[in-house]
Amino acid sequence: MQQQSPDMLNNGAPSIPANTNITTEQIQKYLDENRDLILAIMENQNVGKLAECAQYQARLQDNLTYLAKIADSHPQPPVPSQGSKQDISEAGAGDFLGKLASRRDEGTDS
Repeated sequence: MQQQSPDMLNNGAPSIPANTNITTEQIQKYLDENRDLILAIMENQNVGKLAECAQYQARLQDNLTYLAKIADSHPQPPVPSQGSKQDISEAGAGDFLGKLASRRDEGTDS
């Protein structure tokens, strides 16, 4: 059995050092590249170049894994929910729909 390198174990995505500050410009670079990769995948699928698609898909997966690691290593504080989101989670969907209907009825003149 062949031993895998650390990059292969991480799907080729670079590891995130704990004390590294990632800039929004670096994240945007990955997002822009992902957009380009998706477009290239679609174009190659349309012309039947499946080998190229697989290469682009592998790179896209590496980028997504890397971005997910960044997100996991920089947890955001919870944002208090307001309005309809809170209504759904606390009151249940049935109660929420009833509230929507009564608000709609209140807003109309008969």
